[in-house]
Amino acid sequence: MTVAAHDPRPKKVQISDALRTEITTAPLPSGHRLASLRDLAERFEVTTVTIGNALQILMDEGLVTSVPTRGYFVQTPPADTVEATGAVERDEINAIHSEIRRLAARVAELEKRVDHEGSA
Repeated sequence: MTVAAHDPRPKKVQISDALRTEITTAPLPSGHRLASLRDLAERFEVTTVTIGNALQILMDEGLVTSVPTRGYFVQTPPADTVEATGAVERDEINAIHSEIRRLAARVAELEKRVDHEGSA
């Protein structure tokens, strides 16, 4: 699985979203060890630094924890985190992402027109 080049979100956000979905929809049990940085980097075809940044997002959300020399593990998020990322807010976030993609496509089209008119 690779990150989408046409997606306006940073690679680390795309990866954290994919991993979040896996953690929450599977659902992976608390204490489940995630793949190594190197394995995740190969899977998403990015550097280990980008994977580390994506995992930091999930750590900030309380979904994973890092154990030095052992790896990254799923943890049960605090109750307030679960409430804060409820289905309604997640739907709103998805709607915002869709709108950003739509706007990015419009901007690209306008830039193409300007470039075409400027060269004519």
